[in-house]
Amino acid sequence: MPARAIPLPSRRRRIGLITLALILVLWEIAAHSVPVSPLASSPIVPPIEFMLGESLLGLSDYWKLPFLAPIPELGGERTWRGAFLALGYHSALTLHRVMLGLIIGAVVGAFLGLLVSWSARTSAIFSGPLHLLRMCPLLALIPLFQYWFGTGNTGAVIFIAYGVGVFYFVATINAVCNVPRRYIEYAATMGARKPRIYARVILPAILPELFSSIYVTLGLAWSAGIGSEYIGVDNGIGRMVIWADFFSDTGRMALVTCVIIAFIMLSLKLCRRLQAHLLRWV
Repeated sequence: MPARAIPLPSRRRRIGLITLALILVLWEIAAHSVPVSPLASSPIVPPIEFMLGESLLGLSDYWKLPFLAPIPELGGERTWRGAFLALGYHSALTLHRVMLGLIIGAVVGAFLGLLVSWSARTSAIFSGPLHLLRMCPLLALIPLFQYWFGTGNTGAVIFIAYGVGVFYFVATINAVCNVPRRYIEYAATMGARKPRIYARVILPAILPELFSSIYVTLGLAWSAGIGSEYIGVDNGIGRMVIWADFFSDTGRMALVTCVIIAFIMLSLKLCRRLQAHLLRWV
């Protein structure tokens, strides 16, 4: 009997798992091949067993709430419960900021893009200033956002929303320009006015392209969120990296970085499912 063909999704999943296993093997080989670091707690390339052992347990140092687990900062012992609580607590704070900033930035950016695309007059009024804001380097604006909005949660969310918004502003303008002209002409021939054309023709037509842009803006939102925590906000998973950096703890830095990558991959997967559900009519 002829061999059954392996479905394409299963083949891709198998190739992905093999690639991941190869990366882990190469990482482990590198960890045991590079010169030994003079600091016992800071190997140049931390082995996986070191990251999942001493480094993971050390994350309990970042648990600072007076319940459920001891606080090492106040003399309590390190515990695995405290490590996972700290990781979950700071990850939840970052996830909240990233998702809130992503939603606000996408809505505001898309609205401004539609506003500029509305007519030649609105384009002449708003296009120049908004494009000027788009050219400002994102990370260089962090000190200004700290000064204007503070180093708390509000400033971080606004900073993320700004980074996402300028991208969605440009993506929306390009998406509107890519709508076939005949769609608009057909609607106008049927008597539809501009507000109805935007609501019933242009918006549905640009949704697939805007959803495709979210795969880029997700990475941008996470980068902006980690950047704001790394420099200003005093909690979150990005702040865990800088705390580890203070003590040159490469194991904790690598471990938290892997957690961030996992969150980004999970976010992309959820967005793909949301896109498939909302755009099933395409």
